[in-house]
Amino acid sequence: MRNPVTWGLIYFAIGVIFTYLAASSPGSMWSFYSILLMVFAAYNISISFKMFAFSLKLKKDQK
Repeated sequence: MRNPVTWGLIYFAIGVIFTYLAASSPGSMWSFYSILLMVFAAYNISISFKMFAFSLKLKKDQK
């Protein structure tokens, strides 16, 4: 089985990259490109939190 902490870190890093790209995109903050990148970033960061919570649940169930 894959390690959920590793995947959580990967999803979190991708979310941070998308956030950086949205913040440094040319034009206004409300452009379609910026909003789309922020939606992807929010999705990836939420998945990373779910992975971290799943990891804690696995550790708790193993005890």
